[in-house]
Amino acid sequence: MLTALLHGCATIPGATYYYDEVVVINQSRSLVRDVEIAATDSGRVFSCGNIAPRGMCSNRFQPQLYRGSPIRVAWAMGDGRRRSEIIELELPVSLVAEVPLRGVLLIGARGDISAHLQQDSPGPHL
Repeated sequence: MLTALLHGCATIPGATYYYDEVVVINQSRSLVRDVEIAATDSGRVFSCGNIAPRGMCSNRFQPQLYRGSPIRVAWAMGDGRRRSEIIELELPVSLVAEVPLRGVLLIGARGDISAHLQQDSPGPHL
């Protein structure tokens, strides 16, 4: 399921990028439940049941082609408030095509969400 989460939108012109991980970080002081991340074009889904306060949920997989599709994120805070947003992830300013991307979603203290893509630093061989 997750391996194809960000699959499905038009290819980014001029370059090919891959992703191999999705991370959800709960920066709040309460439990976050029922996190669901879905590609808006394909409906493919990744989910986390419970993320403890200041905890995280992640999944690594074989590198998949990144196509730039927006994602829909739904989650519930510990008090039962449900939230849902559609997020478009922007590519980092500086990229190395050979290094896979990681999608990072941050759930804030008030239940707000932000997201970005990042890469590890390339090794000396690149």
